[in-house]
Amino acid sequence: LIVRDGGRVLVVDTAWTDDQTAQILNWIKQEINLPVALAVVTHAHQDKMGGMDALHAAGIATYANALSNQLAPQEGLVAAQHSLTFAANGWVEPATAPNFGPLKVFYPGPGHTSDNITVGIDGTDIAFGGCLIKDSKAKSLGNLGDADTEHYA
Repeated sequence: LIVRDGGRVLVVDTAWTDDQTAQILNWIKQEINLPVALAVVTHAHQDKMGGMDALHAAGIATYANALSNQLAPQEGLVAAQHSLTFAANGWVEPATAPNFGPLKVFYPGPGHTSDNITVGIDGTDIAFGGCLIKDSKAKSLGNLGDADTEHYA
């Protein structure tokens, strides 16, 4: 997800690889021509954190659920530079999400993974949940390898 926020860009999730993520960053530079201020990732799977080194090489601040950062090395992934923490009601603690602008980050509890978070864009009807949120026409929940199937539906 690419979000234009005034004179900057915010990114949610990487591509599967550093090369693919670098291609996305190049596209942003060519088409939007604004700096990427930060990136937040929705959970510790390859399709969401596989391009962390590309973000870091570009000088982009990266954020993830503290649990995602804990799980990332176990999954062979690079952790984000900053850890998000969440209040009892699920909303991100503002002090851990500085300069997030219109991004509203929420931890709904375990679902697709134990660490999955969602990102909304304030003032819109957009809710982005990585692999957690499915289209109403989806025939399955997808990859359940790390899912908490008791709470995910």
